[in-house]
Amino acid sequence: MTVDQRPSTKQNARRRALQAAAARLTTGVTLLTAAHEDTVHGATVSAASLVSRGPLIVAAGLRTGSTLTRLAVASGQFAVNVLSERQSLIADWFANPARPAGHKQFALIDWEPDPATGLPLLRSALSVLICRVHGHVGAGDHELLLGEVVDGTVGVGGPLLSFAGALHGAELRDVIRGRAGTSPCTTTLD
Repeated sequence: MTVDQRPSTKQNARRRALQAAAARLTTGVTLLTAAHEDTVHGATVSAASLVSRGPLIVAAGLRTGSTLTRLAVASGQFAVNVLSERQSLIADWFANPARPAGHKQFALIDWEPDPATGLPLLRSALSVLICRVHGHVGAGDHELLLGEVVDGTVGVGGPLLSFAGALHGAELRDVIRGRAGTSPCTTTLD
């Protein structure tokens, strides 16, 4: 007798509901780049975040066994290109598994190699962080690539965001904030 190992309809519905809830985590969209020997690679990542301020360490979630992780670990470095709201086509391009490999994937992109590392850097990125690999660890069907920020630049513009399974621009405006130690229920709009 065989036992059916497929998830039930109820389990599938629960998984879809949890995925929809998790998709509400609003994140900035980045292009991670790596270079090793004569190979360069880029990958769109919507799961990158600063995880330490001393030293500055970023973490990025990548598919387990990804080319980007392999090249970054081999070279000991990678770049985080923070995409602006005008760069959604770049995000889509580097998320496309059918794009060409190596230098050809950068053929129509406005980029330059970092003079010190050879890492591909977008000329019009919102910011660029050059990172030395601090480590990588498995996390479910992904890996977290950790990098210590060793250099960077700042551009201009608004961020490209991932929210509810789609890319968005955002009009940034200050919000009302309470003083430290005050309850959100007692903050007034006066």
